[in-house]
Amino acid sequence: MRAAKKKILVIAGSAVALIVVAASAAALVFNVNAYKPEIEAAVSDATGLDVRINGRMGVSFFPFGISASDIHVADKGGEVLSLERLKVGAEIIPLLRKHLKVTGCEVVRPAVTVVEYAEGKYNFERGEPAKGGLGTAFSVHRLKVFGGSLVYLDKRTGIKTELKEIDLAATDLTLADIPGEILKSLSFTGNMSCKELRRKDLTIDSITSSMKGEKGVFRFEPVTVNIFGAKGKGIFIADASEPDAVYRINLNVPGLDFERFEESFGIKKMIGGKGDLVTALTVKDKMRRSLLSETSGTLTLGGNNLVTYTEDLDKVLSAYKTTQKFSLLDIGAFFLAGPLGSVALRGYHYGNLYYQAQGGRGTITTFVSRWKIEGGEADAVDCALATRHNRVALKGKLNLVSERYDNVTVALLDHNGCAMFKQGIRGSLGHPNVGAVSAAESLAGPFVNLYRRAKKFVQGGKCEVFYAGSVQQPR
Repeated sequence: MRAAKKKILVIAGSAVALIVVAASAAALVFNVNAYKPEIEAAVSDATGLDVRINGRMGVSFFPFGISASDIHVADKGGEVLSLERLKVGAEIIPLLRKHLKVTGCEVVRPAVTVVEYAEGKYNFERGEPAKGGLGTAFSVHRLKVFGGSLVYLDKRTGIKTELKEIDLAATDLTLADIPGEILKSLSFTGNMSCKELRRKDLTIDSITSSMKGEKGVFRFEPVTVNIFGAKGKGIFIADASEPDAVYRINLNVPGLDFERFEESFGIKKMIGGKGDLVTALTVKDKMRRSLLSETSGTLTLGGNNLVTYTEDLDKVLSAYKTTQKFSLLDIGAFFLAGPLGSVALRGYHYGNLYYQAQGGRGTITTFVSRWKIEGGEADAVDCALATRHNRVALKGKLNLVSERYDNVTVALLDHNGCAMFKQGIRGSLGHPNVGAVSAAESLAGPFVNLYRRAKKFVQGGKCEVFYAGSVQQPR
């Protein structure tokens, strides 16, 4: 009996060895590249996009897998995806039933270009898969991406967002076969990192996050970033479960560098030191509507013991009898506009002439700029700064959609928070009016005699409180 069992095992082992040798020989003899045109045509029919494999392909049987290099995918408007190398392992039986069940996938240096057109469609959705082709449903247990890049172009605004050197590892990735609902069909969990994100003048480095996607909702939590010379942490949620997508961004950046902050928005160096930035924004992506008109939330920027490189504010604010010339907006506008400074001062050439003529350094002991945004309109909730001897505050609104100042006023305060002197700015951001004169005339021409106005105000007695926020009057 024992001899019989031993003989059976020997025969079985020999058979397995023979099968392995035969399969290996078949893999060596089988030339998958001869079938490259058929593979390209099948994938093109299945996706509705033009798929080309310019490099060589390879195949293995234990486990079953296919590799390819130099792959390009395009629609009628241009290239959607290119891959330096792709390696896919899949189960054979589901594949014969036209269901792709991928056991593992490695992607090297993919370059993705996503274009969102004016009608809200994406470039990868414009192709029409052939009827009866391979279904889009598939699942993969493990997905790894090395050195990827992504370019997103919004045709409605013309704004381009670029991500470079993306690495990610995802598990249990599934794409259900739901026509026209690719985002709702996708589910996965994993981790990602990105070396750099660039959007206009804004650059964010060293992005890392855990991620999860299910039923059109994609959560990146927690997200860590290097931004404005500091390390930030937050949450990003993209909800595409409804026709109008919703994006939620919560980010806390303690200890940001004001010089780096100014540089990122194309503003010349005028302030130095460290501050804290806190954002909590919700953006609804409604068809044919400006994203700004559907933005709501809060933005706060603040800091202590900041340095002004272009002027000693106390010298200008306090020496009434010697200077008796003053333009309050020229001194306070950028600091008080804070996180919206690059928007608020688009047409206001802040300090170009006045500060260059004065020179000097100064100190801002306390600074806060807190804004509430609703329907694309930013309302100054608490915007003020204090020097060693003076306090200045701002009130009013910025219409981010129509790009206009809405009754914005800057005031020099007394110890009760009353306005010793105030000056308003209205009109478009590109051509604002400061009081009765334009911004350019305010900077280049004669300044208001602050001393006489302040003296008249003090003699008048009681006043209406202009500011009662968190910035205290200096002693």
